[in-house]
Amino acid sequence: MTWTDEIIHLSSVEIEDHTFRITTEENIETLSCSIRNAGLINHPIVIRKKSGYAVISGFRRIRSAINLGWTSISARTIEPDADRFECAKLAIADNSIQRSLNLIEISRCYKMLSGLCKEKDLPAAASLLCLPDNPALAGKIIRLCDIPEQLQQYILSGSVSMAMALELVKPEYIGSGIQFAEIFDCLKLSLNKQREFLTLSFEIATREGISVLELINGFDFQNILSDEESDRNRKTNKIRQYLKSRRFPVIMKAEDNFRKNLRKLALTGGIKLIPPADFEGNTFIISMEFKTTSEFGELTACLNRLTNDPVLKEIVSKNTSDCNHPLSGIPENRKPKN
Repeated sequence: MTWTDEIIHLSSVEIEDHTFRITTEENIETLSCSIRNAGLINHPIVIRKKSGYAVISGFRRIRSAINLGWTSISARTIEPDADRFECAKLAIADNSIQRSLNLIEISRCYKMLSGLCKEKDLPAAASLLCLPDNPALAGKIIRLCDIPEQLQQYILSGSVSMAMALELVKPEYIGSGIQFAEIFDCLKLSLNKQREFLTLSFEIATREGISVLELINGFDFQNILSDEESDRNRKTNKIRQYLKSRRFPVIMKAEDNFRKNLRKLALTGGIKLIPPADFEGNTFIISMEFKTTSEFGELTACLNRLTNDPVLKEIVSKNTSDCNHPLSGIPENRKPKN
């Protein structure tokens, strides 16, 4: 790729032509200050058009020059018949050599390259430019630059991962994806909790015949979210309990009853009574922890007392076989896929 160093008028630069734009950074104040004090160190690269120029690399440098009141700028100009694939590689190289690219910028790189080369040649081109060359990973990353810009910002801030962002743009979350991202950002949820919120919300909406958006905009959900007396952790726990109780009402009722009865039993510290998973079936487990034979004797005495305890009899004899299965009520073709 060859170019000519020359001075061009800034009014002839089509700054809104983002064909080769990679950077996601919009702020130019620091860069403008640097250029004002030290001058323009790295010249932008532009390609000549029938009228004016399109930017290949240096969008922020040109905007900074305009911001400083400059009327012209030193630039490296490329002739209009230049190979567009080579121009794209030049844009990527000029950006990546200055800093590590973020996910959205890498996505823009893939998108740019994919439109200018064959699919089978994309991994090799990406590898030469120090981009991830795994086809499966590239297939996911390339989709990020097409998702809503607001969601892209949550990826850049670290509130939403790539995996979760791609989940939020699925058809079942149409209209609610951005709102979920706002909730995840507000509560600073881990990826596991984000997945739990999504799965429970989807299953509730499916079983009750409502949209996910209706669910999260409902009074109960929003009332917890807007509670100024609760911190993030408390809100998170309240919302989880709310979603679980609405998704698994029978199980949650059984769990609540179990906790109440467990308090009545007043078990010795080293004894734990473990109920059946999801309260399905009647097999309970008792575990004991002790360090001395004296402690073992105390625990044994407690167990002997429990044998005729009416509360324990109530817990064990209660029929929990009618508890919903975790995915009951969800048609097979509408259950969320991992």
